[in-house]
Amino acid sequence: MSSFLEYAQDRLKVCGPVTYKNMFGGTAIYSGNRIFGMVINDLLYFKVGPGNQAEYEAAGMAPFSYEGKNGKKVSMSYWQVPEEVIEDDEDLRFWFQRALRESVQVGSQQGKKPSASAKKAAPKKKVSRKAAPKKKTVAKKKAAPKKKAAKKR
Repeated sequence: MSSFLEYAQDRLKVCGPVTYKNMFGGTAIYSGNRIFGMVINDLLYFKVGPGNQAEYEAAGMAPFSYEGKNGKKVSMSYWQVPEEVIEDDEDLRFWFQRALRESVQVGSQQGKKPSASAKKAAPKKKVSRKAAPKKKTVAKKKAAPKKKAAKKR
């Protein structure tokens, strides 16, 4: 375990009970069953969305990114937490709560909207608004009733 991860774990104690799991080449940080942060390359990242992105931008922070397929840059919705926030208990709790709220928002939206990759994987079938042509029914001719043979005496 890196000394920064130990430091981050110690600092995050002010946020309440959190758990850690190694993944993504780093360490994911959970509150309950919600991932709200990561430690990668000795940097702390929190979940960012529309409700808290402006704070990270104002602090000059950037999202975690890595080189994907064909050298394409991939950015995640986890942004670096400013060092001064990590060092201040009150600020750290505030930023933690905002990150957790964004994580919950994303979780509640899953299942409501199909992801972009799901839309590409299963394109909607076009439904014709025209009514299907009705099948023509052919009336069957009724067979003529059989004549009863006259009884001979």
